[in-house]
Amino acid sequence: MKTRDLFKFKPSRELAAVLLHYLLITAVFYVSFQVVTVQRVAAQFLTFGVLGVMALGILAPAAYSTLALKRPMSAIGITKDRLLLSIGLGAAFAVAQYFMTLNKLALPGFRALFPLALMAVSVGFFENVFFRGFAQTRLEESFGIVPGIVLSALLYCFYHVGYGMAGAEYLTLFVVGLVYSAVFRLTGSIFILFPLLTPMGAMYTNIREGLALPFEAGYGFALVIAFSVIGLVVIRRIRMKQTAGTARPAKVRVAGA
Repeated sequence: MKTRDLFKFKPSRELAAVLLHYLLITAVFYVSFQVVTVQRVAAQFLTFGVLGVMALGILAPAAYSTLALKRPMSAIGITKDRLLLSIGLGAAFAVAQYFMTLNKLALPGFRALFPLALMAVSVGFFENVFFRGFAQTRLEESFGIVPGIVLSALLYCFYHVGYGMAGAEYLTLFVVGLVYSAVFRLTGSIFILFPLLTPMGAMYTNIREGLALPFEAGYGFALVIAFSVIGLVVIRRIRMKQTAGTARPAKVRVAGA
């Protein structure tokens, strides 16, 4: 690995898009949790799950990267490259994390665990697509691997202001962000972190803090996950049609025809 890959300074215009997406997501989460609050279940789910997680966190960066910038899905960490390695490493890390975290808790029953698990998966999906696949890769392209990992961890840390996190928690979140960003760097695939490692970390935090959700909320988060996947498939197919259209050779007009 060359030194210039570790550190460099070539800021790109894409950083403005990363920052804009980041500010919008943080603002929406703040409104959802601090203004709407969990007392208004439907409005809170729409702002948090639909607008924040699915629309701004997953589909908007995917559409921007794939359709506007004409990059492949692998540019946001959704790739088949080293898939088995990513899944294998992810499973190994998840087992280690389980024994360090969830194994030490008394897990709630199925009706309480179901919505927490679906929420953790949907949020984990968003965090890995946005913070690792979208933000971290752009930061590494502009500033190098080491600053990219640190800066993406900082973005991950401070977006939690939307959840209403307090002072000392940000240091923990920064360290967690560093670990996740470094793990992502091993293969460049979100599947080293998702759907096991990061959702398990979120579940541990939520269960430890006593978060409770209505059972029906699980169905809502399942829909968020399903429509996010469908949206990504649609974006990919649109990109494939665009690529096929540009690759099709132009017809040659014969004189006198």
